[in-house]
Amino acid sequence: MSNKGISQQLENKIKQYQNLQQKIASLQQQIQNLKVEELEINKAIKEIEELPDNEECYRSIGRLMIKSTIKETKVKLKDQKEFATTRVEIFEKDLKKTKKQHDELEAEIKTAIESSSG
Repeated sequence: MSNKGISQQLENKIKQYQNLQQKIASLQQQIQNLKVEELEINKAIKEIEELPDNEECYRSIGRLMIKSTIKETKVKLKDQKEFATTRVEIFEKDLKKTKKQHDELEAEIKTAIESSSG
């Protein structure tokens, strides 16, 4: 499967580079989804902020709607927001590390290609 003039080692680096590109795209999508989730949670918190804690409401758990109090719902929403924020931070750190690996590998590939063509 090796192309003419490309070593097996370079071919492996190119495959690794492509995998890193896919991982970067996936991480960016996950971060975007979590940020949208955070916005929705913030909207929900804002909507119930002024309501009395003992007032009843319904909240969604998967496909179910359960009866709850505003106080319980605020706690659950704040927990969800904290969890989403933490996940965003983790994914952003992973994205930064993956981009660094991507850039380093890109430089290695360019150097290898330039040295083999010259």
